[in-house]
Amino acid sequence: MKINLRIFTFMFIALCASAVSGAEPIKSAITGHGFVADFYCTEGSSPKPGILFLGGSEGGKLEHHLPEFFATNGYAVLSLAYFKAEGLPDTLEMVPLEYFDKAIGWLTDNQKIQHGGIVVYGASKGAELALLLASKKSEIKGVIAVAPSSVVWQGMPKAFWPPPQPRSSWSLQEKPVPFVPYDYSMRFDPGDPLAIYKFYKQSLTQKESVEKAAIEVEKIHGPVLLLSGHDDGLWPSEEMGDAICKRLQEKAFKYKVEHVKYNDAGHTLNEYYMLGGTPEGNRKARIDSTGRMLEFLKMVNKSISGDAEKLHR
Repeated sequence: MKINLRIFTFMFIALCASAVSGAEPIKSAITGHGFVADFYCTEGSSPKPGILFLGGSEGGKLEHHLPEFFATNGYAVLSLAYFKAEGLPDTLEMVPLEYFDKAIGWLTDNQKIQHGGIVVYGASKGAELALLLASKKSEIKGVIAVAPSSVVWQGMPKAFWPPPQPRSSWSLQEKPVPFVPYDYSMRFDPGDPLAIYKFYKQSLTQKESVEKAAIEVEKIHGPVLLLSGHDDGLWPSEEMGDAICKRLQEKAFKYKVEHVKYNDAGHTLNEYYMLGGTPEGNRKARIDSTGRMLEFLKMVNKSISGDAEKLHR
């Protein structure tokens, strides 16, 4: 069930050329601060909200295409590894949320960052993490979640069969964050291209676990942009995105929320590495979603600069 999403954002830099500042991004490996990350920025850029960039189940290999793209548009980006890197857990299980405190603090204090402004970006498992972190960290003022999850899931062990002892993906104060365990009652057919999707879909029928594991997105301190493909072949991101919106509406969330759903697009919203959808549908989703992310960042930037009404409905 392990899916390598390194190419999730491949070729994003090539589009929206007119929006790019033209400055070459500067990449620095960050060491000695208690976390594993690469930092991207450009010379002479004015302070804007910083971006905490979270990859997915690919693990310690840090993504660089999209962080470089954001950097060329004037945003400082901290691309953070959180497992399968030196000094980090080998598997995506019981990853301590405290680990992210140092990275958030480092980014908040960076002179390239506008005071009080962090946006967290996450895709797939990174989207699950981004929403969870934002619900607990007031320093985060906006969330971009690609292929989002409305719940915390069981972690990703080295082997899924035979069924292992279920453990949460995340921990807090050494205790597991409530999670939805995988439902192994359904026959898993590795020859079925939708087998993993059906596995997650079946697991979401565990109503009690889903209720306990629901991410408290109403506690997020800023706007939320959700991007999902109608034909997601990995997990039901569109359904979970709708569940997030429903919860926010029920909780009278005061910030702007947008859930953009792309027909004929899959998990990656990218035609270069598809997990569902058609090449043309994913191509259109890639182009449109990139533009929407830039507009979202501009909105957060304006709000932090004093144009607060831009954040609210």
